[in-house]
Amino acid sequence: MPELETIRLDASGPMARMMPPRDPAGKSSRAPLCYGDRVEGQPLTAIPAVIMTCGLPASGKTSTAMRLHAHLGGVLVRSCDVYQELGIVLSEWVTRTQGFTANVAEYHQLRDEASREMARRVDTSLAAGSPVVIVDAVHGERDKRRKLYEICHARGVAPILVLCVCDDFEEVRRRFRARGGREAEPEHEASDLSVFHDIRRRWESPMTDELPDGTRPTILTYETVPGRLTPPGRASSSGSPTAARTPWRCS
Repeated sequence: MPELETIRLDASGPMARMMPPRDPAGKSSRAPLCYGDRVEGQPLTAIPAVIMTCGLPASGKTSTAMRLHAHLGGVLVRSCDVYQELGIVLSEWVTRTQGFTANVAEYHQLRDEASREMARRVDTSLAAGSPVVIVDAVHGERDKRRKLYEICHARGVAPILVLCVCDDFEEVRRRFRARGGREAEPEHEASDLSVFHDIRRRWESPMTDELPDGTRPTILTYETVPGRLTPPGRASSSGSPTAARTPWRCS
């Protein structure tokens, strides 16, 4: 499998196209990630990949995943759809657990069940030959990411994390308020800030993750307010190295 340590963006837009570096002659030095791209009229073979959005609630994960899916095709697996199909209603659990501060064991079990179902769908899609699977979820816990890494390793595909960041906590608040009254729509299920704080408490950074083969996953940091993407190893707009970024900055 070609290396995927460096991914650059085509000039057509910050998340519009993910391509590997080009040699001085202008030709791609590795197969492209974009399924269906063509060079000189000839179709190119895509690198099979599992693209995982990652980040806190209201960081822009679902919008990013849907944009990627519209451009890349493949299969889109969204945690909000799985929650709906399993009958997990976040607004009800906010009430039952007093904002995830009490009697949370059953809720945690349901979250784990949803995570297993998402992993199963990813594996099934890869087994069916999908060249790209995009997984829209928080992916904030290392053990849940590890399960997907293991599936990728077994299927011989590349895991790529897109870490969505919204540094402006007032914007996060605004996004939560905008979801009020729309909780029945899967993508707007989380409308209470207690969901944000619950995920933040359990967050484990992916920056030190290790794949089954001992390498690191490719991680892109996407700042969703300015629409700016930082490739691996580059500095973000705040001046911090990508590896040092956290998915929130609020007090």
